[in-house]
Amino acid sequence: MTALHQAIVDQNTLLAGLLVTRQFTTATDVSSYLDMIDSLAEDVKASMDMQLDESLRFKQFSRFFYTQLAFSSNENDFFDSKYCLLDKVIDYRTGIPVTLAIVFSAIAQRLGFDVTGVNFPGHFLIRYCNADKRTIFIDPLTGKILDWQELERLYLSIVGDSDDDEMPAGVLDCASTEEIVVRMLHNLKASFIREEKYQNALRAVDLLIGLSPNDPYERRDRGFLLHQLECPQVAKADYQFFIEHCPQDPSAQLLKLQMRHWDSMSRVILH
Repeated sequence: MTALHQAIVDQNTLLAGLLVTRQFTTATDVSSYLDMIDSLAEDVKASMDMQLDESLRFKQFSRFFYTQLAFSSNENDFFDSKYCLLDKVIDYRTGIPVTLAIVFSAIAQRLGFDVTGVNFPGHFLIRYCNADKRTIFIDPLTGKILDWQELERLYLSIVGDSDDDEMPAGVLDCASTEEIVVRMLHNLKASFIREEKYQNALRAVDLLIGLSPNDPYERRDRGFLLHQLECPQVAKADYQFFIEHCPQDPSAQLLKLQMRHWDSMSRVILH
């Protein structure tokens, strides 16, 4: 966890993502994957026409990433946990928006491009600022450039009914490494729960709590996972923390009933 915290402080998103991955696949050699990204960047550079201006060279890079390197998503199995793990994404060239964006950005930055991630609601994005200070937003799944109208439609399709009929400009701000790591971990947690890999999901929640110890919703989720792993008495402390901090949340009442049930089941009746 210390190394992960340092990578976050250093804003080294690729390293942080690989350190997260190693929490779930302990055999992952982080150094070798860093070397692979360096090697991929060299391959891209060798294919580029360095006489072109920056914007055209960036187009060459983006085309190379999605065609020759063949990074993409798997629409038939989009939520598989392996697409949330950077070593698997690099090995199989398949990922989800946030993991594809991490790899894309890491290679782009090695080539000198000003590329970062955007923690857009529901669909992580890539942000490129060219030499003319023009900002371009890219869908990490396809490399498609999204104009403002497309971004606004995407935002409204995700947030649904809202008091605002316009997209707030702040949703397109650059994401910090910590925000990207948190997003990775949330995706991992959801995928592991879907796959009923509760021990791995618990590890994801523990990492999230390590980053934000007083987040009541992560404590609630940890309680749920401990319950699934048949540790109800340990889960109670997390449930109680959530109820104390979010008493108006609808799930707080359900958890109170659950704990009363546990208490009644644990009583020993002597005859």
